Amino acid sequence: MKKLSVKLCALCLFVTLFITQSANAQFGAQGYNPNSVRPILESDIMFRTTVWRRINLLEKQNTPFFSRENEITKVIMEGVKSKKLQPYSIAAGPRLTGFETPLSETDFSRNFRYFDANIGDTVEMKPYELSVLEVKEDYIFDRRRSLRYWDIQSVTLVIPQGATPASQMGDLPFATFKFKDLYNYFKETYETSQEKGAFEDVRAHWYNPENPRRHMSLSDAFDLRLFSSRIFKVSNPKDDDINTIINSEYVNDPKAARKILEMSQKTEYDLMEFEHNLWEF
Repeated sequence: MKKLSVKLCALCLFVTLFITQSANAQFGAQGYNPNSVRPILESDIMFRTTVWRRINLLEKQNTPFFSRENEITKVIMEGVKSKKLQPYSIAAGPRLTGFETPLSETDFSRNFRYFDANIGDTVEMKPYELSVLEVKEDYIFDRRRSLRYWDIQSVTLVIPQGATPASQMGDLPFATFKFKDLYNYFKETYETSQEKGAFEDVRAHWYNPENPRRHMSLSDAFDLRLFSSRIFKVSNPKDDDINTIINSEYVNDPKAARKILEMSQKTEYDLMEFEHNLWEF
């Protein structure tokens, strides 16, 4: 009986230590990023930088995310209206996560309403007119698994340049979402619609142009990185994007737009080369 009591005490001590360590690992200085879909222990991260990408949903490779009546922007807007998704105001500084200031549904909707002088009334943009997304993600090298990861943190809805009077000077980001929230919402919406059985009822899916019967959820499509994108900023001391860097270096250069695209592509290749060199050396 005495031996049994000792064993029970030892077991209780082990469980207590395990719970304490787990709690510290989750919330302590060496814990996990709470906004990651698949968080990595901070102490296992050997290298991390933040990358911002712009996704043009009108590009051919991105049209499966933008199929008619199932546009990813439409799915997101429906999620906000049903109060299943929380939008946030655009972050004002590089040290902010972007999730500090929640947007109400009214403020969210106000962003894509504008006065149309041609008809003399206020109109609301259609989901298929919101054809640009911005993705903020961490490029991480996990030293425990010796693997690199793209850890998406947020997705931002953008009004394309010229679509509204307020966006005449350029693309206009207006609402940010935690990717973790979007991921879970896409997955839940897709699986719920699957239960109805009919292909026409499927929601939040990536449209397979080669075999429309074999679709997948938008969550899985992001996991597989089936989107085409262009890098427009990488973490740097001045927090400058590629446009700012090029335009300040090549003032009034007619080839500046081309140089911006070239630098974006070079940045993509540099990240790939960084991973290669880690293995090489």
